[in-house]
Amino acid sequence: MNPIVIGNATVYLGDCREILPTLPKVDAVITDPPYSDNTHKQAKTNKGKGYGVQLVTFAALDDDGFLSVMEACLAAAHGWVVSTCDYRHAALMYQHKRFVRLGAWVKPNPMPQISGDRPGQGFESVLILHSGGRTKKWNRGGGSGVWTFPTEGGGTEVPTQKPVALASAFVSDFTAPGETVCDPFMGSGTTGVASMNAGRRFVGIERDPRHFDIACRRIEDAQRQGRLIA
Repeated sequence: MNPIVIGNATVYLGDCREILPTLPKVDAVITDPPYSDNTHKQAKTNKGKGYGVQLVTFAALDDDGFLSVMEACLAAAHGWVVSTCDYRHAALMYQHKRFVRLGAWVKPNPMPQISGDRPGQGFESVLILHSGGRTKKWNRGGGSGVWTFPTEGGGTEVPTQKPVALASAFVSDFTAPGETVCDPFMGSGTTGVASMNAGRRFVGIERDPRHFDIACRRIEDAQRQGRLIA
């Protein structure tokens, strides 16, 4: 569980359910955990014959697993917990005392409905919680919890990789310069890249060694680019 330190980022290779409770509290958690098994099965590319090719190969989270992860994230944060998530999982949190709002990431270029028998899914849920550790404050005043950004499309290194622009908006909206952001499902490091670009500190956890290596490279590249610009 020894961390790797990359400038203002500290990253761990391992299971967040074991590592997160051992770490000091952070200012905010911004993350993208696995979705439900049903959503993973339905997530396909439009390549190949018939109904496409399976896109997601990593393990899904069941309802109990998702609730456990959200409790761990709330315990780890002084303030905001922001998570793109399966809408079925988001619904489990509606009555939670730390639930604040259900937002939406609207996709101008969503994957078409391959079967053609129903509308395609054009948004993903953004679950917004607050731990209660400090007064609620975000940086867009009366603005809505709707973020409109295109998907990364093809060519990403990790399935379901979120756009840097989306992660950057979350970091900008829910944190202040110099604060620490944690992503316990770091994946390819998109939240880490956004945090480095915005002058935040970052703590990431990822259990897939290949994804972890990609994240380390991307975070290092982001910091190097920042130094060149400075």
